[in-house]
Amino acid sequence: MTRLTWEDASFQAVYSGDVLEHVPDYRAALAEFRRVLRPGGVLVATYPFTDAESTVVRAKLTDSGEVMHLLPPEYHGDPISGGVLCFYHFGWDILDEVRDAGFSDARMVMPWDPEGGIYFGNWTLIAKR
Repeated sequence: MTRLTWEDASFQAVYSGDVLEHVPDYRAALAEFRRVLRPGGVLVATYPFTDAESTVVRAKLTDSGEVMHLLPPEYHGDPISGGVLCFYHFGWDILDEVRDAGFSDARMVMPWDPEGGIYFGNWTLIAKR
C-alpha cells in the first residue's frame, strides 16, 4: 500500500477495507491513495476506530526494521496465515492526517440501513481528492 504500481490519477475511487491499521507507515499509504486517485476521486476506508481524540499506537518499526511493541501484540484474522499485526487503532486525529495527505472533505460516517441489509455500525472514512 505504500508503493502502489498504478499510474498517477488511475482511479475514481480507492477502497481500503480493514488494512490500514496493519501498515507501519500509514501516512505513506495515504499519500499513495491520493496519488492514484483522479481529481475529485474518493477514498473509502475502514479500520479499527477508537472513537477517541487520538490514535493508539500499538507497535512501530525501529530504524533497523524490527517491530517494537508498545502494547501487548494484537493480531487480526487472516485466511492465509495465523494473523496480521495491528499497529494502530485510529482516533479522530486520523481526519487531520488524511487532510495533511492532501484530501478534502474528510469525515467519518457510520452506515446503518437495516432495510438495505446493513445491521451493524462500522465507522468508515470518506475523503475526497
